[in-house]
Amino acid sequence: MHLDRDRAGELITRQVRAVAALMAVTEATARTYLGDEIIKDMARRMLFEVAGERPGADLMEAPRTVPLPLALVGITVAALAEAMQIRAANEPPGYLRDLITTYAQTLSGLGQITVGAVPEQAGNPTEILFPPALLRRAARYISDAADLAANGGNLPDGIPETARNQLAATLRRDADGLIAITNMAID
Repeated sequence: MHLDRDRAGELITRQVRAVAALMAVTEATARTYLGDEIIKDMARRMLFEVAGERPGADLMEAPRTVPLPLALVGITVAALAEAMQIRAANEPPGYLRDLITTYAQTLSGLGQITVGAVPEQAGNPTEILFPPALLRRAARYISDAADLAANGGNLPDGIPETARNQLAATLRRDADGLIAITNMAID
């Protein structure tokens, strides 16, 4: 397996930002708390986590082997939209374009597969088959947002502080559910 340096750097930078948000310090200060061994360990874990997402692959052409009930497709779309708002509230303005593009591509993929499934899966319209990598990627985005919400990151405008714990728990449940369904379908 291989995780290119740019992608690893991006993922580590995201973790540094999360630590900075959690500790209410600058990114530079957060980096001082993360020694070389911690960074190497993070990179190793990311290699295995991200490999299942098939970075760089055209997920619209990937085999669709994980059945999702239509209701869960809706929950996943809603969770991704909430996750995007949480991430946007915690990113510097210069990163927003890439963030929105990344989440929008995942939402678009879910929508395109859902629409395309209607004629292809006429025998079972209550479940739609998705590529495991797309669902893993969606789960990671939702999980990252749950971590930000749970650990004191900024909440989007209009979400009261009193909703923080419920929002984090709901996003965590949604991400964990996607991973569980994906793993069961693969095993």
